Amino acid sequence: MYAIQARYRGRELKRAEYVSKAAAALSTLEGVEQFTLVGVEDIASIIDTAEATCDTALALLAAGDWAVAIAVMDTTTATSDDALAFVHKVLGPRARAGTVKVGVKKDKKWAAPIQAAFVMLAYILSKRTAEGREATSLMRSGLNQIEAAEELGISKQAISQRLQAAGWQAELAGYQLAIDLLQRANID
Repeated sequence: MYAIQARYRGRELKRAEYVSKAAAALSTLEGVEQFTLVGVEDIASIIDTAEATCDTALALLAAGDWAVAIAVMDTTTATSDDALAFVHKVLGPRARAGTVKVGVKKDKKWAAPIQAAFVMLAYILSKRTAEGREATSLMRSGLNQIEAAEELGISKQAISQRLQAAGWQAELAGYQLAIDLLQRANID
């Protein structure tokens, strides 16, 4: 079992409304239970799979204004309430935007490597241009490079260059690494 809690650290004037909309949007991701509001700036949810956990964390990191905590719990003994309490503790009071903190209840040795994978992913996402975000978004939606190029009205070479500049291959490798580490931490 996985849990995520995120704290909005942006400058929106109507932050409560923004946080509520973000919770609703994230709740539509596959494998993610309904996000609940935890105060004005925090949202939290139980998540079924490592893939859904990674997708949710990346969506929050891509937005840039969220501090994220991930908890990995022992499904055989932990309840949803245990997971939400633990992830709240992992996030702590001074979490910074663009960071991911990780807590593993069963075997703490997994926390540092999982966190390192998300540091790498956060760095890749933070360096992306608007064009790079657009190109990688199309690729993530399931299009191949030719289809993405047609969608954007650019050449195959141009989409390839955008994906290269956006660190698409590094993101894919980091994404798979994060999923593998989350799964291993959940098994051990």
